[in-house]
Amino acid sequence: DDEDDDDDNDGRVDVEDACPRGTKGWTSLRSVDWDLDGCLDSGEDVDDDDDFVLDADDTCPKGESAWVQDNTTDWDSDGCLDRTEDDDDDNDGVNDADLNGTMLDLCPQSTLGMDVDENGCAADQRDTDADGVVDAYDECPATPLGEDVDHEGCEDVDADGVHKQNDLCPNSPVRWTIDTDGCAVVQRPVPWTSTQGNPVVSGPFQTVGDFTVPTLDGTTSFSDLWDGNSTYLFLLMKTSGSSSSSSTFTMNPGTLTRNLPDTAHIVYGSYDSTYRTQINDRMADVEQRLSAAEEAEWDGRIHYLDLDLSGAGGDLGEALSALGEPTTFGIDRFQRLRQTGSTYTWGTSSTTYDPQHMSHEAWMWHAEHPVEIRRSDPAVEAVDLMFGDQHQGGWGGGFSSAMNATFSLDHDLETYDTMEMFHEHACSERRDRYQTSSGGYAGCHEWDYEANLRICDRDNSSRCGTEFARWITTYGREGRWLTDLSPYLFMLEDGEDRRFTYRGANGGSLTITLLFSRWGESAVDHRPTNATFAFTGGQFNGSYNDPALYDREHTLNIPTDASRVRIVATITGHGFQKDDANCAEFCDHEHHFTIGGNTAYEWHPIVYSNTGCEQEVPRGVVANQFGSWPFGRAGWCAGQDVKQWTFDITDWVAPGATETLSYRGLFNGAEYQPTGETENAGRNIHAEIWVVYDTPLPERT
Repeated sequence: DDEDDDDDNDGRVDVEDACPRGTKGWTSLRSVDWDLDGCLDSGEDVDDDDDFVLDADDTCPKGESAWVQDNTTDWDSDGCLDRTEDDDDDNDGVNDADLNGTMLDLCPQSTLGMDVDENGCAADQRDTDADGVVDAYDECPATPLGEDVDHEGCEDVDADGVHKQNDLCPNSPVRWTIDTDGCAVVQRPVPWTSTQGNPVVSGPFQTVGDFTVPTLDGTTSFSDLWDGNSTYLFLLMKTSGSSSSSSTFTMNPGTLTRNLPDTAHIVYGSYDSTYRTQINDRMADVEQRLSAAEEAEWDGRIHYLDLDLSGAGGDLGEALSALGEPTTFGIDRFQRLRQTGSTYTWGTSSTTYDPQHMSHEAWMWHAEHPVEIRRSDPAVEAVDLMFGDQHQGGWGGGFSSAMNATFSLDHDLETYDTMEMFHEHACSERRDRYQTSSGGYAGCHEWDYEANLRICDRDNSSRCGTEFARWITTYGREGRWLTDLSPYLFMLEDGEDRRFTYRGANGGSLTITLLFSRWGESAVDHRPTNATFAFTGGQFNGSYNDPALYDREHTLNIPTDASRVRIVATITGHGFQKDDANCAEFCDHEHHFTIGGNTAYEWHPIVYSNTGCEQEVPRGVVANQFGSWPFGRAGWCAGQDVKQWTFDITDWVAPGATETLSYRGLFNGAEYQPTGETENAGRNIHAEIWVVYDTPLPERT
């Protein structure tokens, strides 16, 4: 053998022979030794084509030879060279191409073993809804074309973290906790409250329980109508001698329905013996005045009571008795009995009553819901300053009421970025102002006065000169408001006990609650930590900007750690009929702030409308008050909280720098000079103007 170059005499020299001492008596030719490796294919060569795939596993055992099998040459590891001999590289049942070379398999290297579609593509390759996320990882594989999706391929239309197909509330508001259904508590229906076993309904704001009444559509129970989202406006006919409620009862239902929110119900009824004729006439008028589309929209929301209400029973009868057989009343979203106010047409040339103002009541009840439900949000923590406590009022010793509160929350106070205040001013008997049988008045207060909450100094609780919140009380009705006071977070410290005083001439039962939360909405989250009090207001009589009387320049030392700087101003004008412009209550005074070449101003365009405040009912103004409430005022409306005006001046200043802030109160862009002046006082601008410095919101541990 040492002298023999071909030990087994197969025609393949030993140095090229993979089986140098293999089977004898044959010659290495391609017909019996496909890869010419010197091993007889039948019997001793386990890889006939030398592609490193054993014949037992090789779909092409006598295929291309002299190549190395890996995932670049043989994707499905079947022993067939993809480039020349494998018609289905990924073995998915879809050939790579037809005889003409037209591609059939759009995904010729699919993940092995995965199901594929008719194009040969597996779920980790195809994107059926073309949203940029492959089907294998797409939780929403049927997203409409063109919709923005998240990394899971799902559309989140309100960015609340709940996918559209699972989101029962696809228009969730920001700064509310969203549950697993994609809903905030403010979007959830108010549950039905049973009053079985409760005392009778004896006045406003008490819960109205179930009652069953005949209607023109059959017998109806209030609990069946209740959906937890609606309000119910009752319009009732009553004839007494020569007077009747006909003008309200028969007002144009087309106009009324178009003015009401889409969650309102209308209930028609009558105390008269001719009730059936009256109610049928109402239904006929509704059908005539509403278009077919409007009728469909209001289907199930207009009800016609088929009974003489003077004999009504159940909670309906109790409610009617409690209000003295009213011709209008309501039930709000919290199932509470509500009075309706005055429909006098303040602000128009016609000094009459407009029953269409009844629509304002439903809008007011609708606006109150988020105000009152805010405390129920799981992320909100409440600190009560007053809770149904009596404020005496008057201009003497009862003008001020004091209270204390301790700020011990679940987390350090410095980790909260939002502070809101709920305030309810409730009246005696929970009733609107009314005239008694003796000729006097009871229920609510008469006038719209400014009221304030002040915070006392930390080191001297008897010194309480810093305003914390401001309201303008109503003309003769109750009110409840939610005010964002977040810029004033710097005034409080964690765990401290602070004293506050409420100041106002109108007495009542007061609830004042501070609500703390953390939302972190901005790209760089901020939290007020420090501030400088800059300016007050003064008499708007031609001397408002006189430096001898008022400071109108203020030096700011910008903290080095300030991440945001804002002007925060609470400004209202008071006093009128002292000059031609009706300043400062009904004129549009402007408040200009300047640093260097930068300027901004706060103004009051609402004064240009006699119904400016009436238009604000959906945003919290108390409706149908017993005074000139509709007129737009400078910075305020009767029956509303005063909102802070904030302006970001971060770009005007630099951390660590010293800047001079200038302030001017102007009218039509110039110093105000009264004309037609009848009195040299009474045009007061109440301004509390701060510069607030924010720092990054600390992480919670």
